[in-house]
Amino acid sequence: MPKFLIGYDVESQDESTEMFLKAASEVHKNLEAKASIFIVGKTLERNVAIAQEVLELGDMEFHQHTYSHVLLKTVVQENEEGITIFPSGSFEEVCEEISKGQKVLRNLLGVDGIGFTAPYNYYRGLSDRLDLLEVLRENGIKFVRSAGRNERDWQPVPFEWQPYFYEPQGFPEILECPLHGWQDCIAREKLGWNNIAEYVKWVKKDIDYASAKQLDFVYCSHDWSSIRHDPKLEHIAELITYARKKGMDVTNYSTYYEEKVAEHKDREKVSNN
Repeated sequence: MPKFLIGYDVESQDESTEMFLKAASEVHKNLEAKASIFIVGKTLERNVAIAQEVLELGDMEFHQHTYSHVLLKTVVQENEEGITIFPSGSFEEVCEEISKGQKVLRNLLGVDGIGFTAPYNYYRGLSDRLDLLEVLRENGIKFVRSAGRNERDWQPVPFEWQPYFYEPQGFPEILECPLHGWQDCIAREKLGWNNIAEYVKWVKKDIDYASAKQLDFVYCSHDWSSIRHDPKLEHIAELITYARKKGMDVTNYSTYYEEKVAEHKDREKVSNN
C-alpha cells in the first residue's frame, strides 16, 4: 500500500504557528491521521505550551528543522524568473544549527528527534555532502527531507525519486525522503493564495498519480502557508480523506522509517541467500 506522508515545516515567528498547531491537531485528531512536525528551534521556543498539548494528543510527532532556518547548502534556483542564489551558512554555523535544534526539542518537549527537514531543500539532497551526513549521524538523525528540488533547484520533484538510504555514502541508517511535486507555499503562490479549491485539485492529481503508480507521496506543507485563507485547514482534511479513498496509508515518518529499515533488512537477507 503506497504511503501519504504528511510533514509540516513549522517555522514562523508570529501568531500563525499557534493558530496552525491548534487547527492541525484538531484535523488529525478527528481523522485519526498520523503526521510529523519539523519545527524550527526558535519557533518552538515561542510556542512551547501549545506544542506540548499537541504532542500529548499523540497524533503528531515532533522533529527538527534547524534552530533558526539556516540553509545547509547553497541553492542555485533557476526558473522562469531567472537565477536566484540562496546562500548557505558556514559549516560551523550549520553544525550549531543542527545541534541546537536537537537540544531545544529535548529540553522543551523531552523529545529526542530522529527526523530533520533541511531549509529550502536541495537537488540530490545531501548525497554530495558526507560531512553534513556525519553531523546528522552525530546528532542522532535517522531520516531527512533534503532532496526537495529538481535539477534546476526548483520544482516539481518527480515522484519516481522515492525515499532511499544514504548507503553508497557510508550512512546506511539515514533515510532520505524527497519532497514530491510542489511544496505547498510555491504552488499556492502560483495559483493565488485564496484559490484553495484549485490547489486541492492540483494535489489530488498528484495523489492520483502516486496511487496509480504505487508510489509513496512525501507531501510538504508549512504552518504559515497552510492556514492562509484556510484557518481550519479544511484542505488538509480533504486531502487526507482523498488519499485514503485512493488506497493510500496516511502515516508519520517514524513509522515509515521503521518499515523501510525492515524492508531493507529483508532484501539483504534474500540477496545473501
